[in-house]
Amino acid sequence: MANDERFSRKISSEEAKKGYIFILKDKLSFFPARGKAFTLCQQEKEKKVFVESYRCTCRGPELPHDHYFIRWGGVRFGEKITITRDEKSLEKYNLASNR
Repeated sequence: MANDERFSRKISSEEAKKGYIFILKDKLSFFPARGKAFTLCQQEKEKKVFVESYRCTCRGPELPHDHYFIRWGGVRFGEKITITRDEKSLEKYNLASNR
């Protein structure tokens, strides 16, 4: 499977604590447009989610930018997750982890 057919990352302590999956700006095109709902499935858990963002100045007030994320409770610090598009539905994605 090519890298553009999946999204992978290692969950940070902040993501685990706050219950979200961070998405780098260069990976946004893998997901539906920001604010458009899609289904994310992990084993028996299935939930409607969407890409959200918040304004940030972590690089200083002269470099404001947005951070992008999907709310997903239960992710654990250090866990490696992979999200793939479902082959049968454009609005469905599957999440796998190394738990």
